[in-house]
Amino acid sequence: MHALAAENIEARPLWKPMHVQPVFSRARAYTNGVSERLFATGLSLPSGSSLNEDQRSAIHEHVLRHVRDARG
Repeated sequence: MHALAAENIEARPLWKPMHVQPVFSRARAYTNGVSERLFATGLSLPSGSSLNEDQRSAIHEHVLRHVRDARG
């Protein structure tokens, strides 16, 4: 998120899993750890019909560059 923010691209964490939210703390949940892992590591990228091709390409290139840099 920080690398994208430095490029003026807004991103955010994935939504918190329902069973982790306080309002559902007493509800039965059938989990296997995937939703928690996605919440901890996932990223919501900009999306929507108002993004043009140049904006989508820029987001794509910045994400790819960051992944490549992280891998070394």
